[in-house]
Amino acid sequence: MKQLALIGKPNSGKSSLFNKLTGLNQKIGNYSGVTVEKKSGDFNGTKIIDLPGLKSLWVDSLDEKISLQEILKYAEEGSPLLFVANGLQLADSLLLFSEIADLQLPIILVINFKDELKKSQLVLDEEKIKNHLGCEVVLMNSKTGEGLDELEKLIRENKAKVPHTFRRSQFEKIDENGFQNIYLKSIIDHQNEFTNEQYNLLETDFSQRQVLVSKITNDVLKEDPTKVDILVGSKRADKILLHPIWGMLIFIAVMLVVFQSVFTLSGIPMDWIDQFFAWASEQSAKISIPWLSSLMSEGIIPGLGGVLIFIPQIAILFLLLGILENSGYLSRISYIADNFLQKFGLSGKSVVPLMSSWACSIPAIMSTRMIEDSRERMAVIMASPLMTCSARLPVYTILIAVMYPKENAGWIDAKGITLFALYLLGVIATLVVAYIINKRSNITSQSAWTLELPMYRMPNWKNVFYNAYSKTKSFVVSAGKIIFLISIVLWLLASFSPKTESFIDQKYAEYQATHQDHASEVNRESIALEYSYAGYLGKVIEPVIKPLGYDWKIGIALITSFAAREVFVGTLSTIYSIGSEDESSIVERLRNETNLDTGEKRYNMATSISLLLFYVFAMQCMSTLAIVRKETGKWKYAAYQFAFMFVLAYGFAFLAYQLL
Repeated sequence: MKQLALIGKPNSGKSSLFNKLTGLNQKIGNYSGVTVEKKSGDFNGTKIIDLPGLKSLWVDSLDEKISLQEILKYAEEGSPLLFVANGLQLADSLLLFSEIADLQLPIILVINFKDELKKSQLVLDEEKIKNHLGCEVVLMNSKTGEGLDELEKLIRENKAKVPHTFRRSQFEKIDENGFQNIYLKSIIDHQNEFTNEQYNLLETDFSQRQVLVSKITNDVLKEDPTKVDILVGSKRADKILLHPIWGMLIFIAVMLVVFQSVFTLSGIPMDWIDQFFAWASEQSAKISIPWLSSLMSEGIIPGLGGVLIFIPQIAILFLLLGILENSGYLSRISYIADNFLQKFGLSGKSVVPLMSSWACSIPAIMSTRMIEDSRERMAVIMASPLMTCSARLPVYTILIAVMYPKENAGWIDAKGITLFALYLLGVIATLVVAYIINKRSNITSQSAWTLELPMYRMPNWKNVFYNAYSKTKSFVVSAGKIIFLISIVLWLLASFSPKTESFIDQKYAEYQATHQDHASEVNRESIALEYSYAGYLGKVIEPVIKPLGYDWKIGIALITSFAAREVFVGTLSTIYSIGSEDESSIVERLRNETNLDTGEKRYNMATSISLLLFYVFAMQCMSTLAIVRKETGKWKYAAYQFAFMFVLAYGFAFLAYQLL
């Protein structure tokens, strides 16, 4: 068996099984010609491909269409499939299984959530279901790996078989003159025109499938009448968690705890990272080659340290969101939010890509392919970058740390509340923009939304930790590469000047004479930085940003962060390290920075809030613009998005600074 594809319905545990089979031997790319994520891995020489989840072969979303195309390609080649079924929703899974079995593909059936079947006191007769279906069946728990040995043996021995139960000959009243061709044509392109007779045949076929599936499940699944059903437990919990008022209040409380935890739990590891980079900078200053010592101690190390110090906060955020998702809770938020979102032209299906934007807008925009409604999809694409992504988190946390004392006033304090407010502001802005786009869009709305709620379950901890690690690693690698390059360029720009040394000496002397009250706060290196190439770059835009409370140093950080938002912090770390012997943290340096025109602190409350609001609204991610162009097919949409987000950012930052 050279290749094996995993297929199943959403929430069947397919991704957990994929991780169990492949471990760390995984690759992530895109399907040819589209931006739908493609996961593949290796198991004992067999290539495992994780196909996007399917509800039926009558597909609507772009993700499902990709799965269907791959399955049809497998059907032509006779390649095997590994079908993952939810044991607690077996009948529903077997309906999809019946459609795929129609294509006469070799299949191994995995019935997942063995532990939850046991909790529900449901007993599955594996031999009976094997006899019913005519293919190998494995009962397992993809979270713990129970049953994995048996599955691995079947894969190694190439035991996939073509199921016999759902062959076309099993059904009655089937048109012998090519009904199967009609059926296959319908699932490939269900918008084709069919006669009433053909539709009647399809409806008859579906009802016969339901009868046969019901017969099988009733025979192979037995329940104890005294059992405490997990479904009953889920329904009891949902009476509270899905309540239109209490459910939303609980969600807000949960998210407030999540955001406060980002600060509270990350304090100690952030201190460790800060101490490490301070030590590394100190050691690199001892390098005997002067230019290399300066590059390392004042450029690369402060630049990387300024961003990598936020790894604990980003990892904690991903970890907590992963727990909420794996437990089945986030799906409930889609349900709760549906009625509310419809007022803005969205549906509960938009919740997944919108909340994915808290990690990164790029995969979130790609995941809008699961939204069938073209108008809703366009609204989410254009509005989702306003949701607070992980790249904004370093900017938020460093400015919040500058605004408030380091000491916490308890579990819930001003830092956590401010961070929560910034995320909430991003959500509000997203909804308003989505509403406006929906009202002005000429795209026709074309579909309704349905949701299949998974059972509540204990998270797969290995999966949760692995996904948090994977996403954090992705942030570190992508941000690290950009910051490494920008730190070198910025060091070069800040270390060299078009002016002579005597000119800089003269300007320093003039400053000392005219600013005697602040003379001790500025050294020669600060004057040299101001007249460096980097300084001139900042001075070019200073007249534009001065009404926002920013100076030329902040201007440099704004320019570089158009490549990626998180570069803002790394740039400030480098800028304030050039020519400085101060080993204090970047937060302390920002707190102590003085506005030489007024004598006040540069990063006062007004400037800090202005900067926070600028980064709430500004589109400072070139990669996101590229994805928007690819998903919409036109650069004009990316240009519109960049323009209106910049206007919002400048406007709110201006108002905040002028009013405060």
